[in-house]
Parts: sequence; structure tokens; C-alpha cells
Amino acid sequence: MTRPAERSCPPWCAQPAGHLVTEPAGPGDYHISAFTVIDLPQIPGLRDTTAIQVAIEQYVTATTTHQPMIAIGLGADDADNEALTLDEIDALISALTRAVAHVRATAPCHTQDDHGPV
Repeated sequence: MTRPAERSCPPWCAQPAGHLVTEPAGPGDYHISAFTVIDLPQIPGLRDTTAIQVAIEQYVTATTTHQPMIAIGLGADDADNEALTLDEIDALISALTRAVAHVRATAPCHTQDDHGPV
């Protein structure tokens, strides 16, 4: 979903006022909020210490303001982000919630932090 270009920042944008730089026939710019970082501890044999970055982004050109997207990246620095629509994020959250509930309901045992048997 797009709409005519809007120059003012949405309330969630963490950039300074007036930061957008767009050219009439050129590339656009982004409203961005580095929303949160979730630190993930090392799990020996499975993964190193890492992080999940969650950001809100909205692409704006000289003529169009695109819908806000939620970007998710894996890695502590300069993660490759995958931008998803709000509906896609809702579907992902629902699927993850169902998967966690299924494993917890059917697992023989687990600890509070799910890192091993009780």
C-alpha cells in the first residue's frame, strides 16, 4: 500500500526532523527506527553468541510513501535484514507462537530456559 509522499516523520521515526533526501527522478530515502536488539546466548554445538535486530522502516520517494515494514536481521553488526509487512509479521508471530506451544505441550521435559532436560 502506498500513498502520496509525506515529508514529515511518523511518530516512531528515530531520525532527526528533515532527514529525508529524495530527488524528483531519483532514489528515495527511509524513515528508520532501530526498534530493539535481542541478544542470543551461545548454545554449544548449535550456535555462537548472536543477536536478532528488529527495526521499523518506511521507504519514501519524491512522489510516494510506502507502507511501514518491520525488518528482522540476524547478527550483531550490519545484519542482512528481511523487511516484512505488518500482516506478514502477524502471520510469523502466530506461526512461531503455535510452534512453541506445540513443542512445549509435547516435549517430555524442558527447563525454564529450554536449554536442556530438567
